[in-house]
Amino acid sequence: MRQLVVRSAEIIAFGAVPVIALVLALATYSEQGRLALDLHFELYPQAELVRAGEHAFDTPEAYLNDRANLIWPIAAVLPVVPLTFVGSEAADWIATIVVLMTLVATLLVLGVRDWRIYGLTLLWPSVIDAYQTANASLPLGLLVAIAWRWRDRAVVAGAAIGAGMAVKFFLWPLVVWLAATRRFLAAAVACGVALGSVLLMVPFTDVTEYVRLLQKLRRTFEPDSYTLFAVLNDVGVPDTIARAVPAALGLVVLALAWRRRSLTLAIAAALIVSPIAWRHFYVLLIVPLALARPRLDVLWFLPLGMWIGDGTFNGNTWQTAGVLAIAAATIIACEWTPRAGAAEARHSREPASLPI
Repeated sequence: MRQLVVRSAEIIAFGAVPVIALVLALATYSEQGRLALDLHFELYPQAELVRAGEHAFDTPEAYLNDRANLIWPIAAVLPVVPLTFVGSEAADWIATIVVLMTLVATLLVLGVRDWRIYGLTLLWPSVIDAYQTANASLPLGLLVAIAWRWRDRAVVAGAAIGAGMAVKFFLWPLVVWLAATRRFLAAAVACGVALGSVLLMVPFTDVTEYVRLLQKLRRTFEPDSYTLFAVLNDVGVPDTIARAVPAALGLVVLALAWRRRSLTLAIAAALIVSPIAWRHFYVLLIVPLALARPRLDVLWFLPLGMWIGDGTFNGNTWQTAGVLAIAAATIIACEWTPRAGAAEARHSREPASLPI
């Protein structure tokens, strides 16, 4: 009888509730015109311009606060070009479904077979932000998972991380992880793919102008995201110091990642040094959690605490600090609890295989 009650409670909590929440969220976002926001207002318009062979980026003088900016690198835009043949509304739904599928694929690639984790992650606020905006965060998680799963295949691992860097360059600390584990060819492939992606931009914008545009993007939005800079900025720390602190901390964490040959700490360093980190960036915590805890335990519930945040954009200082504290606690627990960092280091040089 007790087993029946427990099983029924699990089905409700990790099956029915997440699915109902997903359906209601998608219906609400669609009705309110808030489905696939990043795709609809940014990636899709850029893809249309790329398809037409026109200039596909805002200028460095553009007004960016309308949050409908043409700033995505070509590596992120090209996969969206085929969707321009079906219209923007259909594209919104297709992209949302694909993004949700990458969540499932990430867990499968990392060897997670506990069905309850699939349901629980659907309730993470970072995951909800990611599929609502239909942006690159969940696909990036899949690329990182592929790099781990096939880490001893240089071309596969390097291409996965290189593609991730081409879309969001803040993933560059993962190249350091590859080098730390003596996967030098994979690291070279990653750098080559990332550098090659810059050449894709030449027909559509001036690269130096694009760099200036990214600098303006950073200045515009770095106080609004979930970063240590934003917290320090809120309490009055001068910008120069507020930028130097996370840079220094990121380098310390990256040095630890090198010493421990830790993918988990490389991911942490990437999140720390990124000048902008929206709440959906923290879906990357799926990777260290899956490596540390392939079956459901209390650690998988920690990212639920990010509901303390105000949304994709940060809110009050305590909300930003709260999200960062939860992310830090998750990383630390994954890396330094007995089944986490030790397991990762032990398997770092073993043949890649899915955990059973």
